Amino acid sequence: MYKLKTVENMVLNVLISNPDARDDDMRLYYYVCRDCISETHGNTHLSFEEVMTNYKELGCPGFESVRRTRQKIQAILPELGCSPTVRRRRNKGVIAYTNYALDKEGN
Repeated sequence: MYKLKTVENMVLNVLISNPDARDDDMRLYYYVCRDCISETHGNTHLSFEEVMTNYKELGCPGFESVRRTRQKIQAILPELGCSPTVRRRRNKGVIAYTNYALDKEGN
């Protein structure tokens, strides 16, 4: 539970200080990883390969944990939510995925 609360605090801080992260989960993940690596190793200039292959050792949370935490925070604090354009795109994505998941014939 402690680790999840830490992820929640990190994601909340990023959403507050970087409004562009509210619309883009990859950008949000970048900021969270950058902050984790800076905090644990004092270095923010690592290659993509170094971060992706060593994220656990660098103290970075998993992508899904960050995404789910973002969803939870935005549900509680709508002022930290995404733009209306992104909200519409995400809703369309949910509909498309639901249709895909329910397609038993695989078309």
